[in-house]
Amino acid sequence: MIGQVTAIDRAIVRATRRGERAYRALGEEFRDARVAAGWSQQLVSLAAGMSRSKYTRIEGGKVSNISIVEASRIAGSLGLELSVRLYPGAGPLRDSAHSARLGRVMSHLRPPLTYRAEVPLPALPDRLELRAWDAIVTGGGLRTAIELEMRLRDGQALERRIALKRRDDPPDRFVLVVADTHGNRRVLALNPGLFADVPRLGPRAVLSRLEKGGHPPSCLVVI
Repeated sequence: MIGQVTAIDRAIVRATRRGERAYRALGEEFRDARVAAGWSQQLVSLAAGMSRSKYTRIEGGKVSNISIVEASRIAGSLGLELSVRLYPGAGPLRDSAHSARLGRVMSHLRPPLTYRAEVPLPALPDRLELRAWDAIVTGGGLRTAIELEMRLRDGQALERRIALKRRDDPPDRFVLVVADTHGNRRVLALNPGLFADVPRLGPRAVLSRLEKGGHPPSCLVVI
């Protein structure tokens, strides 16, 4: 428990620093757009419905409590559009059940196979890459990406998310491990078209390949 709290504390510190940098960068973008348009701070603040003093502090990166709505209104007054996205962090906090299940699967690996957990995708030139594979298995000249889902909620959203990861960092093989629960089996039974490009295999077929030092074929497996 102490180790988990420490990890959370470190993540919060990193997130706070990242947020502070984002505020400063946002203020700089507002200032650059305003100057390019030839507008005064007073005019932008009136259009955005806030005091000039607050807008001045926002431009200077000195306000840490600007809301998404306020930022969007400022952007709109400057002819910009605000986009807010969330990405899995490079070091997400996994619960103990997820880590334990992934560890059990990886415990079946035999040489020449090795694996690394939480492997970031390669950086893209047009954005900061924050996604990561749950694990990457290498050996024998092949690279297999492993994703583990403890609870299937929106199957189609999961399919789209993983398809983008496979597009941006194509592995030789891909294995989606789904936790063996009644709820997950029900979702899969009701959605036979999910992940239609990979077959659904039994756990023995996958684990026996790992135990022989071989990569399993691309598949969906319930374990």
